[in-house]
Amino acid sequence: MRRREFIAGTAATATAVFARSARAQTNSQLAKRIAIVDPAAEPEEVIINGIPSFKAYLTELNRLGYVEGQNLTVERYLALGLPERQAENARAVVASHPDLIVAIGGPVARQLKPLTTTIPIIAISGDPVAGKIVTNLARPDGNITGVSVDAGLGIYAKRLELLREVTQKLTTVPLLYSASGLPFWEMALKAPLQEAGARVGISVSVAVPAETTDRASFERAFDLIIAAGADGLMVGDTSEILRSRELILELAAKHRLPTIYSYREFVEAGGLMSYGIDLRDVFRRMADMTVDVLRGAKPADIPYFQLTKFELVLNRKTARSLGLEFPPTLLVAADEVIE
Repeated sequence: MRRREFIAGTAATATAVFARSARAQTNSQLAKRIAIVDPAAEPEEVIINGIPSFKAYLTELNRLGYVEGQNLTVERYLALGLPERQAENARAVVASHPDLIVAIGGPVARQLKPLTTTIPIIAISGDPVAGKIVTNLARPDGNITGVSVDAGLGIYAKRLELLREVTQKLTTVPLLYSASGLPFWEMALKAPLQEAGARVGISVSVAVPAETTDRASFERAFDLIIAAGADGLMVGDTSEILRSRELILELAAKHRLPTIYSYREFVEAGGLMSYGIDLRDVFRRMADMTVDVLRGAKPADIPYFQLTKFELVLNRKTARSLGLEFPPTLLVAADEVIE
């Protein structure tokens, strides 16, 4: 059996088996049923809660009185980064008629939107207006609301600036991205980021692994990055990239490439530095919205939330392994310094 066929089968099996298991543990006739639809997560990440953001979501639900296996059933629809699974999962979750759907990512929300106008959807996304998920942030139309992780295009230039401050000199810095983010790169990000780089003499391009579930694709992408003369790297913020963080960290270390990441999870696992939002805050906010809806609120009456706090996280051990030292100004400005 080919690997892609095996993975797709695993995703379908995981969804069915763990949904049944959760139902079996929930005895209350008043229990609520929610479905998490994720385009990239591995089963152990969502089902065993292996990443901090999902832990934060379920912990906040518990704090607010909704406990999986008691008065809450949580079903997981996982695509493992396979596009053909994503559309199938969207149709399947709507057909199951849960009390609420949690959509991980703008593309998932856009797939769900034409399939239902009645099931409430809480989404994590980029700019939901530009992404045609809602037409108004303050009063979302229809059955969708959520949390926007869109930090504006300027955050990418800021990451470039921070990386340059650490390395002192940069000439070539690719952005490692996933295929799902390419439309955003071409339509919105490419021109301003390349202009920001040009102002300080840095060439910026994009590097995209053919498949974000495949090690060989990442290895080829890094080989091309090094062959292009890269002396630094930025890592994008798509969910597929986040799920591949261990492999990305391994390859960045192998090539001794100073890298700035979008999320602190990379730095906590050994990456050099990150600048962006705290995903745990995002998922706690989504849990609050989830509870509001389960208690009767309508998504149209819950404003789409935009995060405005960004954090700088530094790893001094990794810096020293690369022969670098963080400037005192960055150490003072950092929200956290990992020694």
